[in-house]
Amino acid sequence: MKSKKIANKGRGIVARQDSHQGTLLEVAPVEVFPFEPDQTKDETGIFKYYFVSPLEYSKNHNINRYLVFGLASFCNHAKNPNAGVEWVENEVGLWSHLIAQTDIKVGEEVTLFYTNIDEYADAQKFV
Repeated sequence: MKSKKIANKGRGIVARQDSHQGTLLEVAPVEVFPFEPDQTKDETGIFKYYFVSPLEYSKNHNINRYLVFGLASFCNHAKNPNAGVEWVENEVGLWSHLIAQTDIKVGEEVTLFYTNIDEYADAQKFV
C-alpha cells in the first residue's frame, strides 16, 4: 500500500498489489489516549485520525481514543469499504490489523467505514 492523492478526497491509500479477501494488509502499533474531562476540544488537529469503539461510545461518551501509527489512519471512508480493522492486544501492546474485506486490485483505493462519532448507525462496528 502507498499514500496517494485521491481526486475529490485528498490523501488516501491505494494497493500496490492484488490482495484477496481476508489478506492482512498492515499491522501497526496503536496508542491509547484515555478520556480526559478537561480536554473539551481538539487543539492538536489529530482528532480526525482517532479510532473509537461505537459500542463503547453508546454506553458512555467518555471513552478511550485510539491512534494508529500506520496507513490505516489515512484510509478514506466508503459506505461499502473493502477493508476493516481488527484490534489485537498482546504482551507488547495494542495493534491495528488492516484486513481486506473484499478482493482488492492493484491501484484500487483501500477504504474503511467511518463517520463522525455521533452519526454511527451500527454500534457493532468498531472503527
